[in-house]
Amino acid sequence: MSSPVFHLCLEAFKRNRVPAFVLQLFAGFILALFFLVPETRSVFEAIGERRARNGYTFSALSTAVSGGLVSWLVLWHRGRIPRGQVPAQGVFFLLYWAVQGLMVDTLYRLQGHWFGDGNDPFTLFKKVLVDQGPYNLIYATPVSLFFYTWKDHDFSWSRAWAAYKSGFVRRYWSVMISVWMTWIPAVTMVYSLPPDLQIPLFNLVICFFTLVLAFVSRESEKPVRT
Repeated sequence: MSSPVFHLCLEAFKRNRVPAFVLQLFAGFILALFFLVPETRSVFEAIGERRARNGYTFSALSTAVSGGLVSWLVLWHRGRIPRGQVPAQGVFFLLYWAVQGLMVDTLYRLQGHWFGDGNDPFTLFKKVLVDQGPYNLIYATPVSLFFYTWKDHDFSWSRAWAAYKSGFVRRYWSVMISVWMTWIPAVTMVYSLPPDLQIPLFNLVICFFTLVLAFVSRESEKPVRT
């Protein structure tokens, strides 16, 4: 890794260490409620039943709201969406995160099929390795980088592709460091839950992370999430 890339990754670490830490505390709190507070079980069971009944529809809609609608509202409120782009970016956020909800749900289902639904350390290790390895390295991060670049260049494919290729390696590793800091602990907790509660916790983490990033980052910085 070249020196500029190293410094970019270091900056990503510094920028995201507080949001990542707060998010992990939040996810840990939810996990503790599930395993240690029997009185909350009825709430978790109701959420799990709704997820089981609605399947992919639940995943698409809940992720569109938690990852897309919340992001759009926060960025709009903070004046970080150009006035003429507000409706278009709203549609973008909703559709993009609905698709991501479907993809993540598919990943979770496949991992359950491959490795089972246990939460023993070895099963968790395999699931986190696949999630934060090939899934993020090959699919989630490059795709997110491109589509967010497309959004930021007024939905112009030619301008987005030119910007995407420029400095891709540096931006890619900056995002990956941010992702790993945040999501390796988070998805470990996600995979510790029963299958029907994994997408709901994933949604809570995305929603909370969006809010944390919005309020702790400087105005000149843009939150990063794949």
